[in-house]
Amino acid sequence: MPGLKISHINNSKFPTGNIEQGNWKTILNREITVLNKHFGDKEKERFYSEMSLMLGTGVDMQTAFSIVLSDIQTTSHHELIKKISEDIIRGSGFSESLTNRSVVFSRYEINTIKIGEETGKLSEVLKELSLFYNSSVKLKRQLVGILTYPAIVILLSIVIVMFMLSFVVPVFKDIFLQTGRDLPWVTRALIKISGLVPHIISVMGIIVASIVFLHRVFKQKTFYRKITANLFLKIPIIGTLIKKIYLARFCQSMKLLVSAKVISSQALELVSEMIQFYPMQESLTEVRREVVENGLLLHESLRKQKFFPSKFVAMIKISEEVNVPEIIFEKLQYQYSNEIEHQQAILGKLIEPIFIVILGIFVGIILIAMYMPMFEMTTVSF
Repeated sequence: MPGLKISHINNSKFPTGNIEQGNWKTILNREITVLNKHFGDKEKERFYSEMSLMLGTGVDMQTAFSIVLSDIQTTSHHELIKKISEDIIRGSGFSESLTNRSVVFSRYEINTIKIGEETGKLSEVLKELSLFYNSSVKLKRQLVGILTYPAIVILLSIVIVMFMLSFVVPVFKDIFLQTGRDLPWVTRALIKISGLVPHIISVMGIIVASIVFLHRVFKQKTFYRKITANLFLKIPIIGTLIKKIYLARFCQSMKLLVSAKVISSQALELVSEMIQFYPMQESLTEVRREVVENGLLLHESLRKQKFFPSKFVAMIKISEEVNVPEIIFEKLQYQYSNEIEHQQAILGKLIEPIFIVILGIFVGIILIAMYMPMFEMTTVSF
């Protein structure tokens, strides 16, 4: 690829992650899925970090696995790493053993480790994988934090309003009925809503349960992923933050693969598999097609996709011109990570007062509606 001098590596050498159809493979994958489905990014970060440290100090592979195994407390995780160690003792390569457990380890990891074995830089590659998953865990926490805080505040607001409608309003209602006076329209409307609270709660429960059910059923469907992703991206401020989070992950993934001398077309494919965010996956699929079929430079194909900002594309263009892609990707990842932390802190400070004001308005309306008739009665009595 012109402008980006990356050594070509024969794709046939890479494990594809496809599982053979033999019965023993099916049984193995079923066992792995059940026992090790929680071997997530946090566990992988620790595993790769410890293995990198051991191999970097000159410890042989078997001893390194023994040391790592001695510190694993979770039974299923211990069994997983133990089986990988046993495969290596029997003569399998590290990446080959991971390929047999492709339901736990992605092609991204397997291919990267394969490169490390072939180039004699396994320790360095494992360290990079550890840093990748450390950043991945951090970015996921940021994403969860961005979406969770507003959700909790909204939920608390709904609970407070429902409590007042269920317990405060009925008390005033009994007092008003005893007076027999005409009530202001706001008070009458609120009393009617108060009587519908059980039905409102039931409807809200059904809606929430339906959303959870539909999410579980359709979360892997293309149309659902496209709709939900585009919906999140359209949310003011939050959408921008989510986009930056995935751009940061893209930069870190590309930096690791480019540093390992993976050709750009394969790197784009692996990153697309790694980042399960529909708008970026769709864009990367088209970018890869343009690079492979039309021979475009990476920045030229990225420019055609709306997901990638113009400044981002300009930096990639510079990296291709001076042939330092890994440095540019690292700097972009660092920049986006800092922006995410800064904007997330600002968002947290803005959301709280906004929702406090909104909650105050609802509570104020309820109190005014309840006390207005009492003020009128007091005025009439005087």
